[in-house]
Amino acid sequence: MRPALLLTVALAACGPKVSTLPPTFDEDLGDPTPVATAEPIAEAQRPIAAPGKGLRSGTIPRDRLVAVLDAGPAQFLRQLEVSARMSGERFVGWQLVQLLDHAGPLHDVDVVPGDVLLAINGKPLSRPDQLQSIWDSLRTANMVQAQLWRGEAKFTLDFAIEPAVATPAVTPTPTVPAALPAAKK
Repeated sequence: MRPALLLTVALAACGPKVSTLPPTFDEDLGDPTPVATAEPIAEAQRPIAAPGKGLRSGTIPRDRLVAVLDAGPAQFLRQLEVSARMSGERFVGWQLVQLLDHAGPLHDVDVVPGDVLLAINGKPLSRPDQLQSIWDSLRTANMVQAQLWRGEAKFTLDFAIEPAVATPAVTPTPTVPAALPAAKK
């Protein structure tokens, strides 16, 4: 479905322009001392959010997905406003502030202001390189799965991309036997 595709791409394109993670070493001194980071919030403690007005699963036509990817994230992001969701000093995800295009395809997906996007296809998108990796991987993905929080609950949006891309089978490279030495006469 087009709404799911656009939501997924929009939310994936919301990554910050700078890294929000502390460096793992002192960049000025080259000291490889690890920096302590906050532990992630336990997902198992959150209940599943009750379904809302929109779709949580469906199908995205691959040609529409590719068209959105080709247009780039800036074009897609014009439909919504997001802000960084923090837990103390730790980045958690991207919180939907508002849908700017109320007649657009995101209107049909089960997202509301306040929902927080945590990951796409199991990959976080807190840094620009993570965003780019997710964006590129959607071209050959067969599924788009978005993990979100709604208040104190969690939920997932699952959309199949059709037609599916066949995964190439790994075929072993045939080995050529070493040439035998010529017999002496």
